Amino acid sequence: MVRYAFDTSFARSLKRFTPLQQLDIKQRVEFFIRALEAHQLPAGFGLTRLAPKLWEIRCGLAQRVLCWRIDDEIRFTFVGNHNEVRRFLKHVR
Repeated sequence: MVRYAFDTSFARSLKRFTPLQQLDIKQRVEFFIRALEAHQLPAGFGLTRLAPKLWEIRCGLAQRVLCWRIDDEIRFTFVGNHNEVRRFLKHVR
């Protein structure tokens, strides 16, 4: 069974968005979790592998969510636009 966790960096980065954008991002993450649990991730979902254990989920045209897959856990770590994700990854790697 896969567990899901949300890092404090995810919560901090989510606060920068408007309430409507936050709702959209949360719904996209929830949809991703339900799709994984059902083993039915739709084609064109916007899931991209950035590194062996690092994945990016597109939330609309601008926002991206970063998550780590480590063994049986998926940790949501950051949300931002393309440039913010690149800056965040420079400090993580």
